Amino acid sequence: MMPTQPASVLDWALAYAGRGWSVIPLRPRDKRPMVPWTEFQHRRAGTEEIERWFAGKASANLGIVTGAVSGLLVLDVDPAHHGSESLAALERGHAPLPLGPAVATGGDGLHLYFAHPGGNVPNRIAIAPGLDTRADGGYVVAPPSIHPSGRPYRWLEGRRHDQQLMPAMPAWLRLLCGIGGRRPGHPPEHWRRLSREGVEEGSRNNSIATFTGHLLWHGVDPEVALQLMLAWNRHRCRPPLPDAEVAQVVESIARLHAREAEGGPADGPGT
Repeated sequence: MMPTQPASVLDWALAYAGRGWSVIPLRPRDKRPMVPWTEFQHRRAGTEEIERWFAGKASANLGIVTGAVSGLLVLDVDPAHHGSESLAALERGHAPLPLGPAVATGGDGLHLYFAHPGGNVPNRIAIAPGLDTRADGGYVVAPPSIHPSGRPYRWLEGRRHDQQLMPAMPAWLRLLCGIGGRRPGHPPEHWRRLSREGVEEGSRNNSIATFTGHLLWHGVDPEVALQLMLAWNRHRCRPPLPDAEVAQVVESIARLHAREAEGGPADGPGT
């Protein structure tokens, strides 16, 4: 357990490596690696390599390779795509996530750290609106990196990597990620009730996002899904959202759905 936080990016990198995590250098204020990083999905860099990467490079960003090599899976919560709403709805329907290490990203999102469940676990995009996972074949940007916005990545108070045990993923999150079974879905009655009764203010964006995802998952053309969501919003949301906001949500979910169907991550393997 470290009594104080490391002073430099090199110190942070050595501290993470000392925990058994695979680290890589990233470009300043960027998410792109400074070195070919594929091999570090399978082996961890040694002290000399890490010192060579970071010594004298105070502005470099720092990445942690997720997956079995580090024993990590990270849940990426993106508020810009309704990730906070999605996570709150999932926790209400199942159970709260266990407390563990957590990072506030420079882009207002969250990285929630979990123990890797074993086996090969691929990255997943949009397990729910605004929720992605980084596992085997991925990496996350870690503190003390600086986001392109100029804001730092930082561990949440009391939830630094050396202050919390690494929790196991709860069963409902494992299923949502396709680990050990099929991804769970709402029963047909949920969608019948949603289409019939609509929603109140506070649930509109998330409901449009999840409803759109449901339609796309069942093969509905994105343009058809947009027209259906516009009509549903006008007649079932209280009060209705502006058409432009509905279109933005539908477009965002359609884009994520297309990327997942292609097997690629939303923004490269790192976040």
